[in-house]
Amino acid sequence: MTFYLVSLIFHIFAAMFWVGGMLFYVLVLIVIIRDPEFKNVKLKLLEKTALQFRRVSYFTFSLLFLSGVGALSSKGKILFSNNILETLLSIPILFKLKIGLFLLLLLSSIYHDFFSGPAAFVHAENNPVLFEKFRKRSAFFGRLNLAISISIAVLGILGSRGFGN
Repeated sequence: MTFYLVSLIFHIFAAMFWVGGMLFYVLVLIVIIRDPEFKNVKLKLLEKTALQFRRVSYFTFSLLFLSGVGALSSKGKILFSNNILETLLSIPILFKLKIGLFLLLLLSSIYHDFFSGPAAFVHAENNPVLFEKFRKRSAFFGRLNLAISISIAVLGILGSRGFGN
């Protein structure tokens, strides 16, 4: 039971950090850089914070994955079985949905962080049409990632309270 609690604590704190970081980005950083006072530095500030948050994010994703696997394994869910059907059947439906959304979040984040986001910064100064295209795409994927993250957190809370078991 101790391994379960340690896994759960790491999982909860990593989820808090991830969702909190995304909310900070939306509710604080984006609002501040829209202030005309920051017009000359807003792209550089956004790029620097995005790169730093990206490094921290993938560490957090790793921690979420490992602590989630640890928590499920220590609760008696067979995750490393030769019978994949037995493994899938042993996981409650809410946690299957949570795992699926986590994989979707990971793919969406990779696209946002390594393709659309960097493309927007590349075109910021020399191609306003492409900049706007990739900026809008990055904003969409950023919002999508926040919505998926909040959904995963809600599913985690519901699952931990016994719903969907």
